[in-house]
Amino acid sequence: MVCGVVGSAVAYGSAQDPTKTLPDAYRTELENDYVRVVRVHYDAGAKLPEHTHPGGTTVYVYLNDSEGVVFRHSGRSNRAVTRPAVKAGGVRIASGDEEHHTAENPASTPSDFLRIVFKTDNAGERNLRRRLSPTDTEFANKQMRITRVTVVAGTPVTLAARAEPSLLIAVPSGNLQWLDADAPVTLASPGEFLRLDFLTLPQL
Repeated sequence: MVCGVVGSAVAYGSAQDPTKTLPDAYRTELENDYVRVVRVHYDAGAKLPEHTHPGGTTVYVYLNDSEGVVFRHSGRSNRAVTRPAVKAGGVRIASGDEEHHTAENPASTPSDFLRIVFKTDNAGERNLRRRLSPTDTEFANKQMRITRVTVVAGTPVTLAARAEPSLLIAVPSGNLQWLDADAPVTLASPGEFLRLDFLTLPQL
């Protein structure tokens, strides 16, 4: 259920796009007019040089249990921030300016997650900071809706069509499926999924 790269590339204003400069750690999994999804992998003990991430709304979906990661920012936000330990299936929602930072994973285990960058209008949602635990089942604001779906073996689940397009994420594999508006889907394989609905239009 892996969906390939769709649509045009994000226009980064810097040569420090980590999918180009650090491809072992950052890989684009899917891209279209609504979103760019980057799979991130930090080896245990990894130290990554400075690179750039675009500003705007970003959703992080954690794919494994991992300890704190240290980000040392430069530019307007010249400080070090340690991401707390996370659990597989946890979600963090953030918004802000473009980031320039290094990354270090001092733990003895790797850290794997998806970095989901919205290209849609934020509908006035600014400075959003929100964490969802692996047991939180739903969150919504004007820009997005996140729903957690659990499929039990032998009991397929049909997700109703919605007026907005969606991104379906399997946890902990991180496999993706893009759902166009008004497209229902049936999940037959057991597991946990996150459905991320895009409630606003792309900023083209």
